[in-house]
Amino acid sequence: MRVKKQVLVRVKSTQVNPEGEIEAMELVTPGTFFIKGKNFYLLYSETELTGMEGTTTSLKIEPNRVTLNRMGTTAHRATFEEGTWSSGLYVTPYGAIEMSVWSTKVEADLTEEGGSINLKYELQLDREKISNNSLEITVET
Repeated sequence: MRVKKQVLVRVKSTQVNPEGEIEAMELVTPGTFFIKGKNFYLLYSETELTGMEGTTTSLKIEPNRVTLNRMGTTAHRATFEEGTWSSGLYVTPYGAIEMSVWSTKVEADLTEEGGSINLKYELQLDREKISNNSLEITVET
């Protein structure tokens, strides 16, 4: 499949802070899905719900790694690979801060017809643990 497909993207995000408080959010939005080589690609626009309106999120899904890239009103790049750290600047209209993720689970089950991506990771801002997160992304063609 080299053709870009219009898909429905469901993003479920759950954060558990050090005090055990849970914050969950779900976004359903249209997106674009395609395969190039052995990798899958997914692009979608963030909305007011995520607080990143005006930002495009792209995901490159490789066999053992997922790279998230956000561009627009916020900018950030993170690589999710089990047992590794990924650090970079998280840039917002209000300034930039160092953001790091420690990936504990990276699973992708995708075909030309869609599928799912499951990520679990620890999130740190300026080297301080903020939360344990899970991100479940479903692609429906």
